[in-house]
Amino acid sequence: MQTPRIVDAPRGLVTEQIRPAQKASNEPRLSNGYKIRENRAYQRTEKIARKPLANRADDEIGYKQLFTRFEAAFTAGDISALRACLSPAFTWKLPNGQVVYGREAALEEMERRFAMQNGPRFSASVWRFEGTTVLQTYEVEYMGSDGRWRQSRGFDLYEIGDGLITLKDAYWKMIP
Repeated sequence: MQTPRIVDAPRGLVTEQIRPAQKASNEPRLSNGYKIRENRAYQRTEKIARKPLANRADDEIGYKQLFTRFEAAFTAGDISALRACLSPAFTWKLPNGQVVYGREAALEEMERRFAMQNGPRFSASVWRFEGTTVLQTYEVEYMGSDGRWRQSRGFDLYEIGDGLITLKDAYWKMIP
């Protein structure tokens, strides 16, 4: 038996390491083929200025925001804020059977009512939302023809179109 003999590589011969072939990728891989990803999200920061969200009323949250603005404007008698909530084609069906067509005519009627010293007073308002239909129940006090204050329950049906209120149909249960 001969013993193995170690021979030096001839001069000028370049040795090369043999490695498994890697798939073409910009990201490093582990030996099992999984990619290594670095989480650099913590390095990115952005300052966002605070401003009120201006969502278009096209979903239930937008509808609720629209009616929150509408109720606040109606309670305060703020005509310009009411204008921003109503469609130009707004229709208002009053409890006495009259109908007011158009946003500007409705705003004039609201302004006239807000100026009345003995105008109706509303309280205990509850809103219910079902798609683009909104139902409101409330209590109302009004001056009767005999000069006495009367209490009643009210119900309004609203419709929303293109992000604005298009219809208000009001009903009062008149109690003698």
